[in-house]
Amino acid sequence: MNVNRELDEIRKHYRRFHRESGESIIWYEFIPLGSDTSTESVYDDVYDEGNPSTGGKRYKAGITVPVLLITESEDQKRAIPEGRQPTELVNFVASVQDFRDAGIEAPWEYQNHLNDIFQYDGRYLSVVSYRVRGRARDDVMIVVEGIEIYINQEMVNDPGIGGFEVPELPWPATIANIG
Repeated sequence: MNVNRELDEIRKHYRRFHRESGESIIWYEFIPLGSDTSTESVYDDVYDEGNPSTGGKRYKAGITVPVLLITESEDQKRAIPEGRQPTELVNFVASVQDFRDAGIEAPWEYQNHLNDIFQYDGRYLSVVSYRVRGRARDDVMIVVEGIEIYINQEMVNDPGIGGFEVPELPWPATIANIG
């Protein structure tokens, strides 16, 4: 068995499946805390939230990333006037190579991405778990789980992610039986 040839075959079939029926997400990389307040995230040491004038969590511009498979788990409870706010869980599988090609830094390292946010179906989701799977000479797949966040409630004093708009992502050209 030639590992390089196997990895090339995996990626070839992955890309074929994505062309036929794959979807996309928009990934926002968290800019870590630092001393440069003009570009890096800064927040209050005591209250752990952004300062209305200079601080807050900052994110890089969104990057569209193709994903192989994505599943949504709607909140099983119901939104009721007594204060329950539904949150959705989303899991997706994507190629490490697609993350690299999109320009995401160090996609093979989970610690760098635990504060990232992604957008799917008009919802913003915070990364809950980030797992790299299938090491064959190189990492093959990333499995990410996210939980829905409400930007206007959770990022009040943060500059956050630019625009908060929902772009039109391409839908699959066809839904075909791939086998």
